[in-house]
Amino acid sequence: MTLSSSCRAGGLFPEGLRGLVFDVDGVLFDSRASNTQYYNLIRDALGLPPLSGEEEEYCHMASERDSLARIIPPRRQEEAERAGRSVNYRERILPLLRPEPGLAGSLRRLGRWGVRLAVCTNRTDSVADLLRHFRLESFFHPVKTVDNSDPKPAPGGLLAIAREWGVFPRQIAFVGDSPLDQQAAAGAGVPFWSFRNEDLTAQAHFTDFPSLIAWISPLVKRR
Repeated sequence: MTLSSSCRAGGLFPEGLRGLVFDVDGVLFDSRASNTQYYNLIRDALGLPPLSGEEEEYCHMASERDSLARIIPPRRQEEAERAGRSVNYRERILPLLRPEPGLAGSLRRLGRWGVRLAVCTNRTDSVADLLRHFRLESFFHPVKTVDNSDPKPAPGGLLAIAREWGVFPRQIAFVGDSPLDQQAAAGAGVPFWSFRNEDLTAQAHFTDFPSLIAWISPLVKRR
């Protein structure tokens, strides 16, 4: 874990840290293999070759709509969408996902401290199945996806979460791993914490959940 601009935990949130918002892919879950599998299944259904390394990287961060626009010829977009709907997500995709080590215990500790938790992701409705599958759905409210909010880097999802919680954007933090996450946080006026990406500009950079939990303990207002 590293801090930006020599920050210290105690001075970042003088009003107390009221909530944490998480990205899904690359933060809550190691999902690179599952994302690559999903888009390769679509490409295979259309008779196209597997993703290149550059395409894999793009699809790992972008929304499904933007990913398909990048990796599928324009005239075949509707065909690709049909192929995506035919993928058996539970059988072909979920087994490849891995929760980050220490995730469930960290979420329980945050709940005991009274820290609200939410999700802001560029996934679609697949996030609901994902959270249910790993029995994590009770931790997060609200869950902002591209089905109910503009995709990141638009700040609308983060702003909507702050409004629903009745707090100022400066009283929450967004934990993400991509430039889209960083840009969304900046647009919303929400402090940004980077997860396993030292190239991003952030208040703090974390490599795992145990170190995140240890660092934020002095920030929370215990209830």
